Amino acid sequence: MKHQEKIKGAIFGFALGDALGVGAEFMTRNEIRNYYPGGLHRFEDIIRDAHRIQWLPGEWTNDTEIITRFLETILGCGGFDIHAIALSLKKLVSSDTFDGSPLLRTVCKAPDWEKHPIAAAHKVWQSGKFVEATNEATQRGIVTGITSRYVDLMEHTRRITLITNDDNRCVSTGMILARTAHSLLWDEKLPDFEDLVDICEHIDPRTLQWLEKTRVCKIEDLELDDVDTLSYTRKAMCAGLWPLWHSSSATETFDTVIAQGGDADSNAAIAGALAGLRYGYDALPAEKEKLLRFDYLNDLAERVAEYSERQGR
Repeated sequence: MKHQEKIKGAIFGFALGDALGVGAEFMTRNEIRNYYPGGLHRFEDIIRDAHRIQWLPGEWTNDTEIITRFLETILGCGGFDIHAIALSLKKLVSSDTFDGSPLLRTVCKAPDWEKHPIAAAHKVWQSGKFVEATNEATQRGIVTGITSRYVDLMEHTRRITLITNDDNRCVSTGMILARTAHSLLWDEKLPDFEDLVDICEHIDPRTLQWLEKTRVCKIEDLELDDVDTLSYTRKAMCAGLWPLWHSSSATETFDTVIAQGGDADSNAAIAGALAGLRYGYDALPAEKEKLLRFDYLNDLAERVAEYSERQGR
């Protein structure tokens, strides 16, 4: 499969999972079965309740907006620049239309955050006594996975995570996704499981039980719709990885992850990006062609693919 086909699959897969998954966001599995008895496969199927009315059919949420801005920043700088990345996030978070988490707003408002983002985020987490490893930064592993060379992969992922999420559980999950995305892109296969185990053991052993469970369990056992844990970083990692070990197509990936509810747009975005890398753009559900700003995504994918190939493995 051509390099560009995989990059295009990753970017469109992420946006499609985000825009379609919002139709099941914050729902339980039982609620999804009631609202979507035939499954949620098309943008026109999405119910127009008080939450979902915020987005037009085919429109992505802040998840894809952040990822595309990070990619644009890397392209614009001609490389990974954590300060430029932080500044791009600050501008987005400061906009009136941004619908992201209170954590992002709090961290980005810290004094001189864009100048010293990792140090400033650390102070915010320490003073605020944050203990929940939420998933705001998890999907950034997709960005580094398709733009960073292998030699820089872990360090870039560590830094792009720590600008907002000062928790090693967030770092470890991002690294696992980055390693997986990079392997699918360059090696056309999943990384060795022991490589992922090694990340857990070196960065945060608490992630290991979730990694091991995901490899062998039924997706229902992950309880992605549990109201108290649906936005946790390890849940998002599990949602992205589970289809790689248990599904056989991109379409099955979207259907299965979205049907689990919870933070369905974030989960389906990560799973969709990895499915796009594994199966390619053409294998994604046809609904991808109805994404708003289709032409922009297509252009971005071409530019990211060119950049990635110049960087090399």
